[in-house]
Amino acid sequence: MRTTLLGLLLLTAACRRPSTQFAAMLTPANQVSVTDYSQHLKAGDEAIAMGNDPAWSLTLNPSKNTLRFKALDGDSLTTTIPERQMDSDGVFRYNTGVGLDRITSLFRPDSCVNKLSGQRLDYRVEVNFRGKSYVGCGASLQQLALLNDIWVLTDFRGTAINANGPRNEAPRLEISLAENRVTGTTGCNRLSGSIKADTRQLLVGPLVTTKMACQEDANKLESKLLNELSYPLTYRIGERQLTLLRNNKPVMTFKKVD
Repeated sequence: MRTTLLGLLLLTAACRRPSTQFAAMLTPANQVSVTDYSQHLKAGDEAIAMGNDPAWSLTLNPSKNTLRFKALDGDSLTTTIPERQMDSDGVFRYNTGVGLDRITSLFRPDSCVNKLSGQRLDYRVEVNFRGKSYVGCGASLQQLALLNDIWVLTDFRGTAINANGPRNEAPRLEISLAENRVTGTTGCNRLSGSIKADTRQLLVGPLVTTKMACQEDANKLESKLLNELSYPLTYRIGERQLTLLRNNKPVMTFKKVD
């Protein structure tokens, strides 16, 4: 009787806490959702948008000099890409075409979730074409594309970084988002691995490194660097600098290699 009662008590206790337990087992604490724009970056797209009811998409690609709009209701247009027009409040727009082929698209900064995919984007978008208004979500990929470069570490948690290690070099990251790949050095050992980034944040790793012996200072920096890169980081780019942040506080700063 006691055994049966104990079993029922344990079962009841377990049933009271399933969501917390399963969340801990199935989702790593540092896992975040990062939208994959690699195919758009590979294609050279500058801005994208999409919506539903009816389903529609808009792609602007400066490398091909094309604006492409397509809706499930049959409306479609491919034309030369117009110049992006910027407003002071972060709103931007594209206007092009004449007559029935005139199309206007307005990107307004606001957190926007695509109802079909659940994807969170940075802009609410309204496209007007042939007397119809199409509303949905969009993203500007200009800042994201700037990540594709070689970056040398200049500051780590407020400490200036100098060249060190057996090769007398500072830590460096070479980012290729089209391939979701990062290579570089810790200042002593070579590193390589995967990277994912969207318009706000990035995830690095898992990383693999060579196993060269490092001087004490280089070894300490390598350990700290790899540890920081193992967690999700937000980023900002400006004036040839890349700053990686956690909880809105700078963790490390890189300069662009000429």
